[in-house]
Amino acid sequence: MLTDRTWNLKYTPDDGDLAQLFYVPALQDAVRYDRLTGYFSAGALALAARGIEGLVGNDGQMRMVVGCTLDQPEIEAIESGERLRDAVERRLSAAPLTPSDAVAAGALELLSWMIARDYLSVKVAVPCTADRRPIPSDGIFHEKAGIIQDSGGHRIAWNGSLNETPSGWRHNWESINVYTSWGTEPERVDHEEGNFARLWAGRSARVIVLDVPEAVRRDLMRFMPDDDLPARLKAQESEPRDHPIATKPGTPAPEPVAPLPAVDRRGQVWAFIRDAPAQSFGARVGEATAAVTPWPHQLRAFERLYAQWPPKLLIADEVGLGKTIQAGMLLRQAWLAGRARRILILAPKAVLRQWQIELREKFNLNWPIYDGRKLSWYPSPALRPAHEREVDPGEWHREPVVIASSHLLRRRNRAAVLLQEAEPWDLVVLDEAHHARRRGAGSAREGGANALLRLMRELKERTAGLVLLTATPMQVHPVEVWDLLNLLGLPPEWTADAFLGFFDDLAQPNPAPERLDRMARLFQAAERAYGTAVAEEAARLTGLSRLKTNKVLRALRDEAGIPRGAGWRPRSGSLRWTSCARTRQSVT
Repeated sequence: MLTDRTWNLKYTPDDGDLAQLFYVPALQDAVRYDRLTGYFSAGALALAARGIEGLVGNDGQMRMVVGCTLDQPEIEAIESGERLRDAVERRLSAAPLTPSDAVAAGALELLSWMIARDYLSVKVAVPCTADRRPIPSDGIFHEKAGIIQDSGGHRIAWNGSLNETPSGWRHNWESINVYTSWGTEPERVDHEEGNFARLWAGRSARVIVLDVPEAVRRDLMRFMPDDDLPARLKAQESEPRDHPIATKPGTPAPEPVAPLPAVDRRGQVWAFIRDAPAQSFGARVGEATAAVTPWPHQLRAFERLYAQWPPKLLIADEVGLGKTIQAGMLLRQAWLAGRARRILILAPKAVLRQWQIELREKFNLNWPIYDGRKLSWYPSPALRPAHEREVDPGEWHREPVVIASSHLLRRRNRAAVLLQEAEPWDLVVLDEAHHARRRGAGSAREGGANALLRLMRELKERTAGLVLLTATPMQVHPVEVWDLLNLLGLPPEWTADAFLGFFDDLAQPNPAPERLDRMARLFQAAERAYGTAVAEEAARLTGLSRLKTNKVLRALRDEAGIPRGAGWRPRSGSLRWTSCARTRQSVT
């Protein structure tokens, strides 16, 4: 176990051989290894393979992200329409992997064998600008970090200045900083793990991550061993597993180590199951262990909810498409992972029992309903006869999870308790969210917000995450949609009048210049609030080429206004997605 060893906070060449001091012993206990390295070359891959025999011996898994830099001609080819994947494949194929010595050849043999046996997955990282445009070779993916986990769920993370070349390892003055999940700063490990997960999933704003192109994979497969086992694994089989760790010259030999006590395998298994949802690989544990098989659209909604934590989303699927299932997957995963420890579910009184049954039977979550007098859990043998508990009107909110009537809590005295006495929530779910509306919306006799909308406007400041569910976000007027989206947090420029005017401008077959500038300003406000629109997604949804999509995006981002020449007119639909994409961030 990683906890059985003492790890330095920092390793430098003064301590000795960094690979033997750190990598080899750490990977002897590893079942998972996530690695970021700067270059796709034989030397860098060989160095990244230090010590992974131990990982393979434990039947562990490795994921690696390696960098790829492009030259200016390749960037120009991409801007002219060539696929990024094709440019990366051509770039990497132009420099086949050529080991410089027998050590590097043995490492490539081991890595190719691991890929073929599904021990190793590799992706390629290409640096890009904020608008997802690849940048030339003066910008390189140069991050060097890793996360190692043992069978008990303990983790080590490291990062540093280590140069991913043989000379960097052997001749430069390089160092690495090490953090442990059981130490004084476990959040550092979480940070490195989250950074890797974001890169691996392709969610980094300044790096585009691709699967290794097939031609490059075939090049690596040249090093597959002739028989069943790579030479490095054969050599490991003939040596004792716990070999001494090399140290700098002159260091006394270590004292013999007493045998470790018998390992509690059952405890390790249950500890792993308990901790798995909180790990970078555990985002689907809640869904995988639920008593329901979700539909593809439900999985996509769940992934969007969970990946952008804390979630702020309006789910407006039609009746029968399973909004409760989508919310249930989120609730189970967030609860198991510890992301949400205080959860409030608001729904009309008529469906409270349905919510409780769905959560209990499909997601194994037995959460109480508050009816104004008592908390009532789903009856089960484990709770009998104490599945109900009388509770004071000012105390119900001390329960970590509560299902309650939105009609009950919108009452003035009840709302005061919720807003003034209850601790903030990690997640609030509002079902039938269209009941939070303004009176007489869009009419000459329009009134103010009703009691539920007033409650939600204040409650949104007391919760990290907010999920709204409704099949009919608009009852009688579009401003009702704005009321719901505004609960999730719209940019200040997107006022109710601007929201209504935007769709009026968008509906014009040939918008006047002032309308175009108005839409562009709202687009710029949305990008400032939510980040830049992704050109690839815009091109896919509009049907425009990549080159034309980039032109539209540049025009929308022009602070001086959309440039127009004689006879200029927008192609129908070309602005539709790019202008409103980020306002739709809050809706699925």
